[in-house]
Amino acid sequence: MNRLALILLLLPISVFAQDAETVPTVETPVATETAESRIEGIQVQGNKENKSYQESTESISVLKSNEVDAPVQKDSLQVINAAPNVTVNKNDDSFSIRGINNTGVTGFQKDNLSSVIIDGVFQTDLAIKAGSFELWDTEQLELYRGPQSTTQGVNSLAGSILLFHNKPSDQNEVAGRLGFGSYNRFNLAALGNTAWLEGALKGRISYSHDQDDGFIKNVTTNNSKWGKKSKDALTVDLVYDLNATDFLRWNTKLFQNETGGNYVQSTNPFDYEVSEDVDSDSKTNNQQTSLTYSKQINEFWRNETIAAYSMAKNDETSDADGTSNPTAGVRTEEHNDRFFSIENLLKYQSADVKNVLGFHAHDYYLKDYAHFNILYPLGGNVYTPIDSVQETEKYRTVFALFDSYLWKFSENQSINLGLRYEFVKNKYGALVDAKRTQNLGGGVNAVIDNYLNSVSGRYEDTDDNSILLPKVAYTITQGQHTYGLTYSEGYRTGGLSINRKRAQVDKYDPEKTNNYELSYKLAESFGTLSSNVFYTDWQDQQVLVQLSSDIFDTQVVNAASSELYGAEVELTMTPAVRHQVTVGAGYVKTRFKDFVSGTKDYSNNEFPFAPNWTGKINYGYQVSAEWTVTSTLRYLGTSYGNAENTIDSPEQFYWDGSLQYALSQWNMGVDLYVRNILNSQYVIYDRTSSIGGQTVNYKQVNSPQELGLNLSWYL
Repeated sequence: MNRLALILLLLPISVFAQDAETVPTVETPVATETAESRIEGIQVQGNKENKSYQESTESISVLKSNEVDAPVQKDSLQVINAAPNVTVNKNDDSFSIRGINNTGVTGFQKDNLSSVIIDGVFQTDLAIKAGSFELWDTEQLELYRGPQSTTQGVNSLAGSILLFHNKPSDQNEVAGRLGFGSYNRFNLAALGNTAWLEGALKGRISYSHDQDDGFIKNVTTNNSKWGKKSKDALTVDLVYDLNATDFLRWNTKLFQNETGGNYVQSTNPFDYEVSEDVDSDSKTNNQQTSLTYSKQINEFWRNETIAAYSMAKNDETSDADGTSNPTAGVRTEEHNDRFFSIENLLKYQSADVKNVLGFHAHDYYLKDYAHFNILYPLGGNVYTPIDSVQETEKYRTVFALFDSYLWKFSENQSINLGLRYEFVKNKYGALVDAKRTQNLGGGVNAVIDNYLNSVSGRYEDTDDNSILLPKVAYTITQGQHTYGLTYSEGYRTGGLSINRKRAQVDKYDPEKTNNYELSYKLAESFGTLSSNVFYTDWQDQQVLVQLSSDIFDTQVVNAASSELYGAEVELTMTPAVRHQVTVGAGYVKTRFKDFVSGTKDYSNNEFPFAPNWTGKINYGYQVSAEWTVTSTLRYLGTSYGNAENTIDSPEQFYWDGSLQYALSQWNMGVDLYVRNILNSQYVIYDRTSSIGGQTVNYKQVNSPQELGLNLSWYL
């Protein structure tokens, strides 16, 4: 880390060191909290057992609405970037938890390693692409590091991200926000809340629109909005109280998101230019709805049922060859998915016991279609276009039964036992159709056609597997100190892989991790501290391997074993009246223990997108009743962009800040913000491809400095 970064990291600490008598004092709830009430007051909603923060041995970060839905934050996954051992990679394309990229450590697979759950509903990749990770009207965000497979099941090997929005209340409420910023950014958001039927029926509706022109220009088409973004999000939420304890909740969300490209090609990447004869454009929409029924059976028992349905569609156009010449033409893609789930939780809670017995089932369908020209080599740097259609269909059906039992067997000791049985059935189909578009003479035509016929065709197969996932955790509390020890297993389901070159379907088994974790929590009058040390042993790891130089000769296999270890620490404190600070840091070391693909030996290589160090400081200072200053510092250590460890991503440091003025008499507020105050410039991903004899370079860079103003109001 450079000297300037160190100075800026230490700057808030020097502010905290001032004598409290120099700061005007006000009465705040924080100032009167005891150590015990402070840590017990941290509420977590994501664990299904109703465990408190103190009872949880998992590594959890809880971000409140004022940190998540803040003017300086981007309305995307970037809000979690640089949280301890959490990174957002390649301009929101993916994220990593404890060094494990959610799309896989080698290649891209459709069964992700981390789950994103919003208001109790699992989010598919297309739903997130449509903008479902919407931060307007947020109540709380929770980051769970480490496997959550016992309660969340498939897609939770690395961890989970849970986002909760504000629920309808019996209060009349109207709020809005209007914002302007760099690159013609425009944001409009509004919400309304009211109650009918003497408060029994409550409704909340929220809407957000966010757009900007982006900072990348296509010099070939003279499109200065090549990196554009435009997103709309609408939520309708209704709660009907059946009686004092039981309720129905119906939540419907609509999202629409359009984006341009997110890479540059200019010799100087910070000229922010590309040179392609086709503009990139991606349009995604998603509709999802859920119905929750909660019933209090008696003093100890409650039952909750949630059914959800989601459907998304994505259409994309891009340049097939990445150059200013129409060599390969336009690449078009269409992606569709649907997701239906039902989950029932039977909960028991007494003074010493908390138990949840759960049933989960879901059905997932994904169809990917791509139409583009492949430039086939004829020799001597001569290529011919091949018209190619590739289509895949994936079906996944899951049934699971799980139980989590928390027993406080003494005044200061408890044990948490969990077990999940999960059955997964996969069906996979693929279609490849490739045709020559030029007449190259009888002999050459025959060679090409014979090859294309060998890789073309329809492939289909089914596969099923089942697994038992145990978990055991022990905690002991001594005054303000809580210690925990956990063993858990995480997994990703097995499936089917198509090798188009060899015209075969190959099955691969589930991959599994054994996880060992120590936790420590401290509650003091000035704040709370949480820390975890972990070790993960990863067996039967699923990896995408290239068996030869042929682009179709790839498949997913169980070819590796790995390990990772590290720690996280997070401190939230009020060092003086009107000051609030959260400091977090993470360290992770990843390593392939055994991974050989063809002539390449990846053993001892680190995972891609797995920086050893991450750190984040969030600081807020209420200067007076009207003025508030906030500052966020983020640090990402160096990492690699591929499993070969040949692509580097540099050390990164970002500093964001905002200044808020409250017009209390008018129920309004004005926010001025700056993102990337130092205008730091980084090439975060650099990839070179050879397409049709032309070398094409794709670089992804971080966002340059952005300035903005938001006007908010509430009634």
